[in-house]
Amino acid sequence: MSENLDSNPFTALFSSMNDAESFAQQQIQHLSSAENAVEVIPETDNPVSNVDDLTVSLQAKECLEVNRLVEDVFNVTLNNHSRSGMINDLVFLEELSTAVAPQDWIDIETLEHALFERLLLEDPARQVIGRNVCGREGSSPTNMHATQKEVITYLFECHRRLAMKSGPENNCHNKLISQMLSLVLRNAATALRQPALFESQELHSQILQLVSDNSISKTDLCKFFDGLVKQFVLDDGEVSAVDTLCLAFTSTLDTIHSDLTRSNLFTFNRSYLSLLHIFSSNSQLGSVLIVHSTPKDSHLGLTYADTLLGSILSLSCLPKVQDGPYEFFEKPSLQVASVTEGNIWTATEAVIENLYMIFHALLKHSNEVRHQTLCWLADCLHANVGRGKLWNSHGLNIGASSYVSDGFMLNLTGVLLRLCQPFCSDTADPMLLRVDPTYCASEVSDDAEMRSKGVHMKKMASETCLIPAPEDTPRPLSETYGFISECFYLAHKALDLGFKVTFEQLMRLNQDLARIQRAFIDAQNQAGANSDVVQTIGERMELEMTRYLSLRAALLEPQSLSRTAQLLVATAVWLVQVTLDVNSDQSPRKYYTPTQFRTVEFPLPQEVPATLSCVPEFLIENLASFLSFIRRFSPRTLEEQGFALLDPILTQVLVFMGSPQRMRNPHLRAHMAECLESLLPHHDEEPPALNPNPLGSFYRERLFKAHPHRKQIVESLLDVFVGIEMTGQSVAFEQKFKYRRPMYILMDYLWQIEEHAECFQNLATEAEANMEAVTPPLFLRFLNLLMNDAVFLLDEALSNMAQLRQMQTAREAGEWQQLPIHEREQNEGYLQHIGMIARFDNILGRETIHTLEFLTSKITSIFSHPTMVDRIAAMLNYFLFHLVGPKKRNFKVKDQKEYEFNPAKIVMDICKIYVHLHESDSFCLAVSQDGRSYSPHLFTYAEDVLARIGGGALIADVQAVALKVAQMASQQQTDDEILAEAPEEFLDPIMSTLMRDPVILPSSHTTVDRSTIARHLLSDQTDPFNRSALTMDMVKPHDELRLQIEAWIKEKKQQRQTQASDSNL
Repeated sequence: MSENLDSNPFTALFSSMNDAESFAQQQIQHLSSAENAVEVIPETDNPVSNVDDLTVSLQAKECLEVNRLVEDVFNVTLNNHSRSGMINDLVFLEELSTAVAPQDWIDIETLEHALFERLLLEDPARQVIGRNVCGREGSSPTNMHATQKEVITYLFECHRRLAMKSGPENNCHNKLISQMLSLVLRNAATALRQPALFESQELHSQILQLVSDNSISKTDLCKFFDGLVKQFVLDDGEVSAVDTLCLAFTSTLDTIHSDLTRSNLFTFNRSYLSLLHIFSSNSQLGSVLIVHSTPKDSHLGLTYADTLLGSILSLSCLPKVQDGPYEFFEKPSLQVASVTEGNIWTATEAVIENLYMIFHALLKHSNEVRHQTLCWLADCLHANVGRGKLWNSHGLNIGASSYVSDGFMLNLTGVLLRLCQPFCSDTADPMLLRVDPTYCASEVSDDAEMRSKGVHMKKMASETCLIPAPEDTPRPLSETYGFISECFYLAHKALDLGFKVTFEQLMRLNQDLARIQRAFIDAQNQAGANSDVVQTIGERMELEMTRYLSLRAALLEPQSLSRTAQLLVATAVWLVQVTLDVNSDQSPRKYYTPTQFRTVEFPLPQEVPATLSCVPEFLIENLASFLSFIRRFSPRTLEEQGFALLDPILTQVLVFMGSPQRMRNPHLRAHMAECLESLLPHHDEEPPALNPNPLGSFYRERLFKAHPHRKQIVESLLDVFVGIEMTGQSVAFEQKFKYRRPMYILMDYLWQIEEHAECFQNLATEAEANMEAVTPPLFLRFLNLLMNDAVFLLDEALSNMAQLRQMQTAREAGEWQQLPIHEREQNEGYLQHIGMIARFDNILGRETIHTLEFLTSKITSIFSHPTMVDRIAAMLNYFLFHLVGPKKRNFKVKDQKEYEFNPAKIVMDICKIYVHLHESDSFCLAVSQDGRSYSPHLFTYAEDVLARIGGGALIADVQAVALKVAQMASQQQTDDEILAEAPEEFLDPIMSTLMRDPVILPSSHTTVDRSTIARHLLSDQTDPFNRSALTMDMVKPHDELRLQIEAWIKEKKQQRQTQASDSNL
């Protein structure tokens, strides 16, 4: 006996050799009695029944049943003889058989030793007995389970067979089955804890093979892993189980991570996701997954990509790292991009949906697992906040390699958008109001506070908010925050760092491609299609097109676009409700979520809720960025769900665009105007195929014609037009014009709708009635800035066009060929630079003049007001003279369309403005008195040009203007002769013209004409002589001087009449 035990591996399970011998003797005695009882049973078809009939002891019967169950499930035996009726191949356990001889079956007490010996067999096939022994002629292959070498695979199959046998129909065996299941799981746990016991096997590979086997039920896998986790918890306790599970599954998870890192969107092993679903469906394994995917240095953004979850999030059509290769859309000029795009979208949506299921399952577990998951999401976003820095948005890519890829962040955004669906898919659902506006103002100092308050995002309190908090007044804060609030802000921050940043890259790349294409065409024209330069530029263009198509495909994934639209519409509804939720008594509240849905009414309440000082600006920026994107690339996205989606967005725009007390940043309010322009039914540059949805135009048109607050659009638009220059806040000069361009397009569209045109006219009428109000009327300030823009832009445009002509002439004359190479390159670069600026100025200058043209078609009297008339007349004369006069050839360049130079359009609009205003005597007089540009030949030049550019219909009207201007000029000449040599004190110190209504400025005590100072105060509300604050109500009429001037004028006119009478005599 001792010799047998020395060689038996199960001896290690006992504390001493004596204990092992004692146990073996007990088993032999116990089983011998059962063996003797069974020997008297004759062989029949129903041995169990015979046992009953012969009153065999219950213990012996149980032994037989256990043995049969063991043979069926574990395919092992202690009997090395084939038996009649034997179905399965069985592995003979020789060592245990010797140890417990003469017993030749296995009961529940010896099963543990039997299973352990079976697991340690290096080649079970050598010990198979039965009718189906491998290699026997004419027999079928050996039972794979019986000969399975792989420990985890074998134990899983045992577990599966036992699970199938348990249930109500087998009540008598359930206790035995439960004991066997526990034994299986205990051995599986031991194997994972101590893989050195099976050093010749790769246990992690066996787990991966199980999940990749399509014949295996996912339910069976879940049962196996759930049971395994329970065994770990039973062995190690609730607290320590996660640590031991981490150690047990590290190799498996590492293998998945490594393989995913080497794979792409189409080639990765989908079965890995099945295993991760199993992990996420179990609380302890979910914790293991999060712990394994948490980087050692969670402050470095890129480290999140180098994790298991990060490797899945990185599966995209975009490179996994900065400057990495683009794997799709190779040779874009030779393939149909739409096919590849569709495949990418299908694969991307599958990745996002699987990731959503994983994160959703994790978030449904215990508070601890939810906390770990939210920490991972929040820390990942915080570590990658540098993606959205100003330098990155301008394409400098400084330190971009320190952060996760665009594809990673877009996929993470897709997951978070999916998590937001329950509360944002229906904007009438009160669940939306559970988003707390004060969340981002809340700061937590430690993990305990993070858990108790429900705030996982970091440093959100430093975000710029819609309005600044009052000094010495703390911002409102709720006591705690729910998951809906966290999910809402996580999704928006992901949009800010993902969608917005990637879209900005796409737009920069689009501009780069346009420049490369122009260079390609120029090179072809100069060097020929087969030159090396052309081929080099062509290759660069192909590479950039690959990047462009990849970025475009990533951003246009249909499901993510639709969910983004839903979130932003829900955000629009929520923001308006936050604005209307005014805490009138200013008393502290436990929670600051809006209490109910309120109806929007204009004008809005004077009181502004303090909660807006907690709402970050990036919520608004996300909307502006998204609308700008879909206008260019997917105009049907918002339209697909109709007016119900468009209506809330327009309401939000109107609430915030014209309300600086609710949104302080003038840039953001200008972005709201861009949002309005994005909602227009059509755009001139938009090819028809971009919007195949026939309802798209219908819903957009209805938006501007049927929205309940549509009459607020014009006033809000003019308010922000003026606001970006009049706030005193820093707005770059070029940026100002960039903001105003969509406003011009929007005004042109609104003017064509009678209801909106009436709004313009009403504002003009109101302005005329209040020209000298303390605060200049909105429409007056708007017109003043409009003319400022027109003068600047057209002047710059003409100057740049003249410079382009000079440079083109020099290049064509061969002057550049005589220069050194570096100087030629400098000149070419400068030519392109000037061309870009000229194009910008030409577009905006043309749109500015066109805006003046349609406004003057119905609004005229305000332009003839003394404050405005001289400026409008001088501006029109100046540009008409340059465009139709003798110097017009100075602006003629090659490729005028490339520079958007359309002088014919500008001349037509200027002539129409003359015609619109010529009924006013003061206007015609001002035209004639412009000494810089007006001459009797001006309109003759214009008539000649109109005849050549298709403006013949205007010639007669222009002639009528010319006639009236000439008459007014003649009359004014007579008056000027009369009023010549006016005393110095009668002249305006700024304009050097005779004052008609002198006023005294209160601080400098300077006397100026009322019209002069009124015009100055439209742009600068300070005294022009000492910069003191000044408004029109502060000036004092200088009645004494006015009477003196009037008397002097009367006297001069009388003298003139007397002289005329004397000469007639």
